[in-house]
Amino acid sequence: MISRAAIIAAAVVVIVLSLLVWAALHYHGKSVAQAGTIATLNQQKNEAEFITKSQALSVGIFNQIAGATLDVQKANVSASQNRQIIIKTVLKADTCAVQPVPAAAAGSLLEHYNSIRKGSSNADTGKPTGTVRGIPAA
Repeated sequence: MISRAAIIAAAVVVIVLSLLVWAALHYHGKSVAQAGTIATLNQQKNEAEFITKSQALSVGIFNQIAGATLDVQKANVSASQNRQIIIKTVLKADTCAVQPVPAAAAGSLLEHYNSIRKGSSNADTGKPTGTVRGIPAA
């Protein structure tokens, strides 16, 4: 027969082993749940980083476009001023320049200018175009 001490020792060993198995399964379940939470949080973090990088890239592109537009505007203003100086210098010496332009010719040029301005579809300056007011003939 098996002694009573052996039976108690075997029961204690079985109880200890069952407690160890229960603890292992309990903490394994918790670690699996936390791993899922960590994966979800990492995915959300990656999405937030992507959105932030995308917005930063968009702002950078916008700044480049705005800078290039300002550079072109400055170049246009400078070229226009240079043309005005050249035309004024050339016209000072011309005797014909001091004579008034006939009203019919000025009106025709003004109508042509306004028709060109109305027909431009890609010239978005951000300001209303309107028409150029005519200067009354002297």
